[in-house]
Amino acid sequence: MKKYIPVLLSLLLLSGCGGGGGEETPQSTANSSSVSNTNVTAVNNTEGKTSGQYNLWSYMTPTSSTTNSFVEQTNSGSSTYTTTYTTTGNTVTEVSDYAENESTTYTKKADRIAVAFEKDGTANGSYDLDLTADIGDVVTVKDSNCILTAHFDTKTINEKTFNDVIEIQCASKPGYYAKGMGEVAQLDRLTVSGSTTITIRSN
Repeated sequence: MKKYIPVLLSLLLLSGCGGGGGEETPQSTANSSSVSNTNVTAVNNTEGKTSGQYNLWSYMTPTSSTTNSFVEQTNSGSSTYTTTYTTTGNTVTEVSDYAENESTTYTKKADRIAVAFEKDGTANGSYDLDLTADIGDVVTVKDSNCILTAHFDTKTINEKTFNDVIEIQCASKPGYYAKGMGEVAQLDRLTVSGSTTITIRSN
């Protein structure tokens, strides 16, 4: 997950994006205008949510150590990069050649997922995700603009189809996470310049 999480909400999400060609109807969905206060995690609560329908750990991290290839497409062309996930017990460390000398570590705890960033061997910020979430929930333990907006049984993005996918939007930028795989795509569309960036897992 590219550092959308820390950048998007100055912290999360995690790593996101997707879009382009997905015609599926979400099994369940929410948008910012329909999210009610009863569905949104309390601001600055101190305990992570554990009773939600979707286990974020299962979607945001792969089940085993793996290396994924991604293609980033922009208005001016495309480029490729790889992201390696190393799984050790309840900890997953992500290193990508997209962000040199940086790593992200996810640690599964009883009520949350602790996400820590490191750059050049030095701590570079952190945040906590709720362990679980429902559609319409803010997904971080403390308030943020990252919301679980939809679940898809299948999601096709740029002619590539993924199964059992959740969509998390941070500041209107959607990220897609497939169960057992982690991040599979993210979308950034700049309305001012009209440019679009789509990043999608290619393997």
